Amino acid sequence: MKGNKHAMKIELAKETSDLNDLIALVRTDIESLLRKCVNTLIILDVHARDIVDSFVRDSITNAKEFEWESQLRFYWDIQKDDIDIR
Repeated sequence: MKGNKHAMKIELAKETSDLNDLIALVRTDIESLLRKCVNTLIILDVHARDIVDSFVRDSITNAKEFEWESQLRFYWDIQKDDIDIR
């Protein structure tokens, strides 16, 4: 199997650190529009962190596992006239 078996744990630590940085920022005296943007990023980052945390907790290591595939998003690319899966 290729790859770093600790990659998800490393990603979880990075996401947690980034989230803590955003939390520290939103607690400072910042403009209203920036505060709204940071709050939105916090919401998105908490969701992403929770997903990665569940992968680590449940030992999801294979991209073919349901838990992993259930996080995929499907987009129709009009220019390519084809589906894009991310």
